Amino acid sequence: MNHSVRTKLASLPRSPGVYFMKSSKGQVLYVGKAKDLKSRVSSYFTDSKDHSPKTRSLVREIQDFEVMLVKTEVDALLLERTLIKHHQPPFNILLRDDKEYPYIRIDFSADWPRLEIVRRRQDDRAEYFGPFSAAGSLRTSMEAIKRVFPLIRCNQWEFEHAKRVCNYYHMKMCLGPCVLPIEKETYKSMLRDAMALVQGKNDEVVNTLQSKMQIASEREQYELAASYRDQIKAIDILSEKQTVVLDPDIEGDVVSLIESAEMIAIHVAMIRNGRLIGGDSYTFPVSGLENTAETLPHFLLQYYDQRYLPPRVIIDADLKNMGDMADIAAAITPEGSKQPELRALKNLRSPWPDLASIATKNAQYAHDEAVRNLDRRRSSLEALQSTLGLDKIPRRMECIDISNLQGTAIVASDVCFIDGHPEKSLYRIYNVESVQGAPDDFASIREIVKRRLERGVRDGDLPDLLVIDGGRGQLESALNSLAEFPGLSLQIVSLAKSRLENQRTKRASISTAAPRHSFERVFRPGHDTPIPLVPGSPAFRLLTQLRDEAHRFAITKHRRKRGSLAQKSLLEDVEGVGPKIREALLKHFGSIEAIASASSEALMLVKGVNEDIAAKIKDRLKTAGL
Repeated sequence: MNHSVRTKLASLPRSPGVYFMKSSKGQVLYVGKAKDLKSRVSSYFTDSKDHSPKTRSLVREIQDFEVMLVKTEVDALLLERTLIKHHQPPFNILLRDDKEYPYIRIDFSADWPRLEIVRRRQDDRAEYFGPFSAAGSLRTSMEAIKRVFPLIRCNQWEFEHAKRVCNYYHMKMCLGPCVLPIEKETYKSMLRDAMALVQGKNDEVVNTLQSKMQIASEREQYELAASYRDQIKAIDILSEKQTVVLDPDIEGDVVSLIESAEMIAIHVAMIRNGRLIGGDSYTFPVSGLENTAETLPHFLLQYYDQRYLPPRVIIDADLKNMGDMADIAAAITPEGSKQPELRALKNLRSPWPDLASIATKNAQYAHDEAVRNLDRRRSSLEALQSTLGLDKIPRRMECIDISNLQGTAIVASDVCFIDGHPEKSLYRIYNVESVQGAPDDFASIREIVKRRLERGVRDGDLPDLLVIDGGRGQLESALNSLAEFPGLSLQIVSLAKSRLENQRTKRASISTAAPRHSFERVFRPGHDTPIPLVPGSPAFRLLTQLRDEAHRFAITKHRRKRGSLAQKSLLEDVEGVGPKIREALLKHFGSIEAIASASSEALMLVKGVNEDIAAKIKDRLKTAGL
């Protein structure tokens, strides 16, 4: 413990707050909350036999810490959640829903709102539903909505320029508001019913639709009443597929946790209107810093952030050491909403024990599967270490790939795998600055590797193994950059693709050439002969997956950059079209092809485009063959 840390510990107050541990580089390693900051933070630096190996590992890295004082434990819980999401500390349990899982977005303030699938929530006027546990569950929900509700499917431009109703209207899958006189509030009300269905409120939606059907019938709006009738029938059919049916008054989530020395698994079983409609499973490597009493509050705070909060949440665990349950319930409750009942499973009557059993089975399955995957990845990494003769197991591997087209829009990707699994939050893209004109892979690699090493030395996040996509020449270029950092120990290899070879065969004194492909080859520093990778071997699978992911990421970014340059260049020659108008046109129509197919009248809807400019745009794109 350094002098600065010792001095800070002596002056810590005995009040609630949040603390974050920092490394020598200023990186936030861990965020925690405490009712008594002095007692909690000091406990890390006591010579206790109760400390886990992971805690001792954290303490060795701590060079500083900071605290933020708050008034109550609820404030501490909320601040802790915010800081964990912002800093993504490596020693905290992280729930990455906001990055991995999609939402349904609806902007009810628009004249004709649409269902949009988005990956991130924005601070805007729209309402968001989700996140959904997987793209598959979202597709299922969207299919259910489309079977029940006749919603708008076309984009804004098609809607505004429709001359007649489309086939969806004739199939009774759209009301046709693009042409027909449909009331906006009627449509928006239908959208709200659709999202209530997604949230599992089937009975509530049916009751609402029945009331609307009755009102429409009394007003002799028979076609509208028939539409409501069809929606009710579709919901009844959908509800029949939900097999676990309970008392309709039962609604809530059951949370079950399974923990071992290596892995934590949590399953949330969702019951809506007496039906078990599904569940989410999550697995986390054991941090060694948190026990169940700390893990569950962290999970609940992140899980229910911007997610539907049911009237009760049942925890299948001992909650004695979790602190004040009322504080946790208050922290997960959105402002203006009713606080849920948060309690332990113990002493609860049927059907909650049966539902908890289902949640526990799913949590156990997720746990066992995660442990098996972890064991397989470890074995593969050990095999890779042996195959390449590496000094240590390459837990963190990175691969650099160059993508260019005739020297334009040259980009390099740097993808990262940790324990054999892609860590997309650590992916990076570089614009190659030192190469102009003709492509030069060797110069590009020298530049990118140097920039990566500079950042790694500065931030202390170098990989265990750096893989370069290419052969011996590319490896030498990377090693030239490494030589600029004396004393830096880093394992670098290059991976060369298989190549076509000619195999000479003789038959009846006639020589023929039979083509074949060589193995993928790994070039290592100080070795003249590359290592061939046997297809299907652990080393082959890991390295080719890493290389292919780097290539995919580079190509995707390169195409996006090249496409952006191409689209902008086509409009740069048009007199009167500046950067703002170009950006507005592409934002409004979405692509250069849509701009080319639009009428002059449609182009003039964009701010800054008059009749003369619209004509010039049409002429320029026609000349370009669009």
